[in-house]
Amino acid sequence: MSIVDLIERVAKRKGMRINKLPNGVVIIIKDDYAYVQITVVRDVYYIRYLTKNEAYIAEKLNERIVEKILDGELTEREALKIPDV
Repeated sequence: MSIVDLIERVAKRKGMRINKLPNGVVIIIKDDYAYVQITVVRDVYYIRYLTKNEAYIAEKLNERIVEKILDGELTEREALKIPDV
């Protein structure tokens, strides 16, 4: 299973939608608003919350971490917090 399939499965379970852009960016839609952007850059996942000024990078994503991302509960225990630009 690809990481996009995993994100889509968890998002659907939580009542969210995803948009897959041609450049590989995944946007999670929650309540008709873009909520989270997930991008892969050189084997690292860039996670940016679009509704708050937070961004993280993670070396791996699994179902537990994807659930935390979609719940807005991602912490520095799972990923490194970086400045949002």
